[in-house]
Amino acid sequence: MPTLKYETEHRCGYCEKELFGRSDKKYCNDTCRNKANSNKRKHAKWDEPKHVYQISRDLLRNRRIMADTGAWEGEPKFLTRGEMLDKGFNFNFYTNILETKKGRYYYCYEYGYKEVENGRIMIVMTEKYFEFTIKVKDYDRD
Repeated sequence: MPTLKYETEHRCGYCEKELFGRSDKKYCNDTCRNKANSNKRKHAKWDEPKHVYQISRDLLRNRRIMADTGAWEGEPKFLTRGEMLDKGFNFNFYTNILETKKGRYYYCYEYGYKEVENGRIMIVMTEKYFEFTIKVKDYDRD
């Protein structure tokens, strides 16, 4: 009786385990196939390094947290810094800074926040987000 002989060793495209069975098999199980395809979609969608995807994810999470407060244009909501941190808010990521006479607002898309007294955060929403312009101060050059 003839025996099958593998000339090349087939490995899983995700976990690198040795594959057995069909010669055109790419993954050892459904879990590896799903994880590999998920990674491919992320890279195809963003076509950027992983850190770009993570930053975008954090910005969207910050926006969702502020949107869930129910802040509408002209009707700000107030939370404490601790409440926002408990919900997963990351104060290091924002899309825009708006300087006004009343203070500095940090925006994640159309939702913004401003720190007020005693660790309280005022959350605002504006429909005019895309109309804001960032003014850059001219610095004296030596």
